[in-house]
Amino acid sequence: MGIRFFQESNEVYGNVADVVKDLNLTFIARNMAHNNYGDVTYILEFLKHPLVTEEEIEERQKVVMAAYDNTPFIYELRKVIVQTWEDLQQSLKAVQDTRGKHLMEQTVIGIQVESIRSLIIGLQNIHELLQKYKNQCQTSAFVSFYDSFYQEEPPELLEEQKDLVMHLDSFKDKGEILLCANVGSGFTLQDADILAVSKKARRLSGGLFSGKWGQVISNEEVYQSGVEFANQVILKLLERCIPFMQHWEKQLNTMMRQAMFLAGCARLYQRGQESGMHFCMPDKKDEMADRVYELSLALQTLEFPIPNTVSLSKYRSILVTGANQGGKSTFLRSLGIAQIMCQTGMFVPAQSYPLHAYQDIFTHFTRREDVTMNMGKFEEELKRMEQILGGAKKNTLILLNESFATTTEVTAFQIAMDITHACLEGGVTTWLVTHITKYAKELYREGHDDVLFLSAGRQTDGEVRFKMYEKEPGDTSYGLELYEQMIESGK
Repeated sequence: MGIRFFQESNEVYGNVADVVKDLNLTFIARNMAHNNYGDVTYILEFLKHPLVTEEEIEERQKVVMAAYDNTPFIYELRKVIVQTWEDLQQSLKAVQDTRGKHLMEQTVIGIQVESIRSLIIGLQNIHELLQKYKNQCQTSAFVSFYDSFYQEEPPELLEEQKDLVMHLDSFKDKGEILLCANVGSGFTLQDADILAVSKKARRLSGGLFSGKWGQVISNEEVYQSGVEFANQVILKLLERCIPFMQHWEKQLNTMMRQAMFLAGCARLYQRGQESGMHFCMPDKKDEMADRVYELSLALQTLEFPIPNTVSLSKYRSILVTGANQGGKSTFLRSLGIAQIMCQTGMFVPAQSYPLHAYQDIFTHFTRREDVTMNMGKFEEELKRMEQILGGAKKNTLILLNESFATTTEVTAFQIAMDITHACLEGGVTTWLVTHITKYAKELYREGHDDVLFLSAGRQTDGEVRFKMYEKEPGDTSYGLELYEQMIESGK
């Protein structure tokens, strides 16, 4: 199982690059990492890999809440684990760099001894931190991490390792290393193990190396030969430490990534509350996304955006129409970000939010035409939609933002109706913003009980701008009205 705070997901969103871009997930990951720029890539990976069962989400939620409740611990632990992992990376590289080079044996020994010593010191630092916060670990969702660390590295084993490595190269300064080994053919040592290491050898009868067995070496020439022999033995023993270091490289990598993510969750929640934002943990008992807001916009402007409340549990599809610049795309993005965070086990930007796990999430937002496109915008939109529909299955969520705005209304109407009917029949959830008035009105006329129709607020109707209202679809652009307002204001 390994050492970890939580189980990770092997799932990944079907069009993950589009999801990241359309929902500003990289920007959110940067805010979670704050000044720890190296954390961004690792945090983003967790946002890309959804939990696809409600039970998995609830288990992750417990650990995320424990991180916020114990921020000093998770911040300190992240720092210690990152330092240990980075030191180990440098150590393994240094060891690898000695391969095939004509270096003095004692130089190679020095590099390898320092590498293993650095790792043991790092593990000791983690141990000391766990002991410092022992009570918090044992009484929270961190208990599995605490127990798995000590199952892998019991305190008595760590103490023994520390005693051995602290003076492993002490023979260079006339120290003493006690070995136990079998003598094989050709007078070679087999199954050698280090039993004890001491910084200074005990002297008896004036010998250079002496121990409890009496004088061992007194002739300088023989002594040098003994040192060469000892070098070879130590090198072979140190080579056996490489798999141990590689094992901990994998363990520390998992520990580090998860600690970065949890520290990022705690930091985002903390910074958001300091700026007047609200968050909640999604709950299966909730049906409404209450006062949900666009998190990336809030983080960018440091102002609280207009929130919206919408029922998500009752409807298979949400269709948003209304005036241009009315906040429709922002609203759609707010729901998408909240759902991604929900399926990562995080707090979400809302006062309440229903816990539901989709099997996959796709986004289809309009793209600006640029020189990198090898086809026209309409053809590019169709190709992306084909890929989405090919991967969509029951209990999939698709977010569509002004799709097929690049073709005629007749063509866009037919495509939109076909896609909507197929999704409703196939159990696929759609949240979409559309400019196609005819499509919205026709779908409303069909009388679907599982489709929610929203419209962006119009100040001329006494409504709040950027707020979504449940109503029958009407004209969406209000271009003539806007034109008349501009002409009137210019007089």
